[in-house]
Amino acid sequence: MDFRRIQHFVHVSELGSLSKAAERLHIVQPALSQSIKRLEDELGTKLFTRSRKGMELTEAGNMFSKYAYGILNQMNRAKESLSTIGENPQGTVSIAMTASALHVLTVPLSRRLKQDYPKIKLNIEEGLAGNIQQGFEAGWYDLVVSYLHKTAENNPRVDSTHIEPLIEEELFYVTPYDSGDHRKEITFSELQDIPLIVPQDQHGVGGSIHKHAEESGFKINVAAISASLHPTIQLIEAGLGSSLLPLSAIYDRIDQKKLQATRVVKPRILHQVSMVFPSHKPLTQASIAVMEALRQTVINVHHNKIWPGKLLISEN
Repeated sequence: MDFRRIQHFVHVSELGSLSKAAERLHIVQPALSQSIKRLEDELGTKLFTRSRKGMELTEAGNMFSKYAYGILNQMNRAKESLSTIGENPQGTVSIAMTASALHVLTVPLSRRLKQDYPKIKLNIEEGLAGNIQQGFEAGWYDLVVSYLHKTAENNPRVDSTHIEPLIEEELFYVTPYDSGDHRKEITFSELQDIPLIVPQDQHGVGGSIHKHAEESGFKINVAAISASLHPTIQLIEAGLGSSLLPLSAIYDRIDQKKLQATRVVKPRILHQVSMVFPSHKPLTQASIAVMEALRQTVINVHHNKIWPGKLLISEN
């Protein structure tokens, strides 16, 4: 597949116009049109519908665009890696994290990179665990920090993916702060009578809650409202419900006495946070540097009790 045709496809899809894309690419419009036609012939499907409004992506075009951006990103990473042999790492590294991981890692990781690798440009994105996995497989991200596990069920590309465990954390019963209620534990069975705001993420926190309920033979009483992590925290602070969340997402609000967390027992609700990176292609020097900085950052925030749990990284 001609790399230039993929570039042409991306520009046309972004601008929705052959003429505008041809102007941006500094080529004549007939040549661009022929390039798109040959790409469609090679893929055996139409990528655009042509109308008076311009060039609109077909369903197949939308699907291919996810991989096209990934291909371009990987080519750029390859160029950056080759250009920095023997030098300090430089280039762009895209990393996606779940909201709770971002909450504890964004600032200290950025500070470490600014100090140790000032030539690296870090692109950090937040997402749901399932969406992050799809983006990673499409090549959008170089690294991922998420709840992904190496099983055929939730990661069909296990042979091309390396999953490095970082920390095992547990979910706590989180409620608005109450100076008169300081019990240390609540059993999982007691939660059956309490409507819980369950985060909308079947592969992340929400998935862990339902998985543990099913394995324990309990039924979760899901509240009438559901939300992603940050809105869930806001709802709890406003006194509109309670939830099961990791301390990494709320440690600062506990210190500020906005929320309180009670340990869930019988059983405890545990899940593993991992760093995910491709094993089927070489990593850039910049990616390798960010991975090591990430490991050290996790160790530091764990030691500082910002990210409680069982550390799974070797400190040697």
